[in-house]
Amino acid sequence: MQKNPKIITEHWGKINPLKIEDYLNVGGYFALKKFIEKINPEKVLEEVKLSGLSGRGGAGFPTGTKWEMAMAQKSKEKYFICNLDESEPGTYKDRAIVENNPHLLLEGIIISALTIGAKKAYIYINGNYTKQAEILEKAILQASENKVIGSKILGSKYSLEVEIFSGAGAYVCGEETALVNSIEGNRGEPKIRPPYPTECGLFGKPTVVNNAETIANIPWIIQNGGKKYLKCATKLFVLGGAVKNRGVIEAPIGITIKKAITELGGGMQKGKELWFAQVGGASGRLYLKKELNLPVTGSGAILVVDKTANIYDLLLSWTGFFRRESCGKCVPCREGTFRLHEIAERLEDGDIADRDKIAINDILWTLENTTFCPLGKFAAVAVRDAVDKLGILK
Repeated sequence: MQKNPKIITEHWGKINPLKIEDYLNVGGYFALKKFIEKINPEKVLEEVKLSGLSGRGGAGFPTGTKWEMAMAQKSKEKYFICNLDESEPGTYKDRAIVENNPHLLLEGIIISALTIGAKKAYIYINGNYTKQAEILEKAILQASENKVIGSKILGSKYSLEVEIFSGAGAYVCGEETALVNSIEGNRGEPKIRPPYPTECGLFGKPTVVNNAETIANIPWIIQNGGKKYLKCATKLFVLGGAVKNRGVIEAPIGITIKKAITELGGGMQKGKELWFAQVGGASGRLYLKKELNLPVTGSGAILVVDKTANIYDLLLSWTGFFRRESCGKCVPCREGTFRLHEIAERLEDGDIADRDKIAINDILWTLENTTFCPLGKFAAVAVRDAVDKLGILK
């Protein structure tokens, strides 16, 4: 086995994503068959824990630990949710999975749901992903026709219903408790934790929420084992900006920002000089040249910014996004993101006052330390680095 196999992208461009036959011909649903015929949920949990698989949506919580918490609950009714909300600007890896191999994701959902004891699974998809929702609907229909979902899967005791739930495109619904609220028909805003969804989630029942990329690794782990996965785990990276090669690329976990830019991205575009790289989407940190030997973290999105870029345009984009996406539940976030965007507008106009320089640091501290959910903290990240590292207030 090669040191770093393509775990998720192996068949991209080689199979027709709209035909289940193509997926079956390359070993599709073999992992599900192995689960049903040879192993049990406890063994699956063991392999997932051995694999070291963690959340690929940005938070990085251990997948096996989350499953174990839900499996320990004595409820007869449990739910599994695939988080395909993906509303972080500059991130579209989950969308690419659906477009290139929807059955890989679906197989991962089925195994995951059956492992935790769920009989109903939801795919929570970004409301803007209409094409991808249609692809998934077709995949679910084909899977049902081939008896890999529905009642008595492949003639076994297991049954599972899979439903697609289209959100309204709200960024905050990427947070699992806000996502649960949305499916329940409530306003998409976060809940107080504890209790955690694994104890009291969708409709008050134990619920596991996993990111789509996380789930897409499950079939490989079941087929090859957790120990092998641990040795060659990969991540999907989304490269954008002033690099030669842009798009979704699969590479080993732990790769440095510098290697991602030079090896995956092919280096800087001709005539461009690197200024900084933003890692993790609009909520990501800014890394200068001297910091590029750090590993890539978060969602895997890397925006490479060259020295011709207008930092004030970027500030307006970042602050405008978070002002628009704040759910308004807490005052620090609702008002802080609004004030931050106002100051960004004055910065672009060159109309920055001394009181703004004082206010921006107060606002950033408030967002970093007092907001109800991580959205407020995320809103402050890039602006804080722009102030501290790029000296935008000088």
